[in-house]
Amino acid sequence: MGKLFIFDMGEVLILNVKNLQAIANRFGLDYKSFRAFYGIYDKDLMEGKMDGMEFLRVFEKEYNVKVDENLFITDFHPFPNYFVMGVIDELRKNGHRCVLGSNTFAPHISVVRNMEDKPLSHLDHLYLSHEMGIAKPDVEFFDYILREEGVRPENTVFVDDKIDNINAASSIGIKTFLYNDNNRKEAEEFFKPYFK
Repeated sequence: MGKLFIFDMGEVLILNVKNLQAIANRFGLDYKSFRAFYGIYDKDLMEGKMDGMEFLRVFEKEYNVKVDENLFITDFHPFPNYFVMGVIDELRKNGHRCVLGSNTFAPHISVVRNMEDKPLSHLDHLYLSHEMGIAKPDVEFFDYILREEGVRPENTVFVDDKIDNINAASSIGIKTFLYNDNNRKEAEEFFKPYFK
């Protein structure tokens, strides 16, 4: 029987996800302080308690700027990670189930759904934090997916680029791989045993 593989989206399945940097650049803002301001609302955005335009209205007041469009769409320009898409295709060919487990929200997922190379189409199912109402690194995020999939932690592998998320998954017995776009050789070695 195959394993369940849970893949993160940003900086794993897709690259160039520096949306906040682009917004800061657009208004000539110091990125670090803008990132800290955004951080106050990040959990609510990722858990679907606040939407992107609500945040941008707060942002307008705080920074005394005018926002006429959803910058989480217009200033978000990801591109596909063909390496990871290939890994997913090979895993599925070998009898494994591959799902997305991502902290995200409606504007970003709408952009990714419309990407020309359709990276999301390589997956069996999408678990999106804003729809689930739970965000990583909360272990309930992983418990939710395991319940939905009917799979035990020891039969699950999680791939993410953030150590906090990796640690949370590891803490409940899920095998993990900390991915970044510079450790492809290591990734190839990690996935090789799952290919027949």
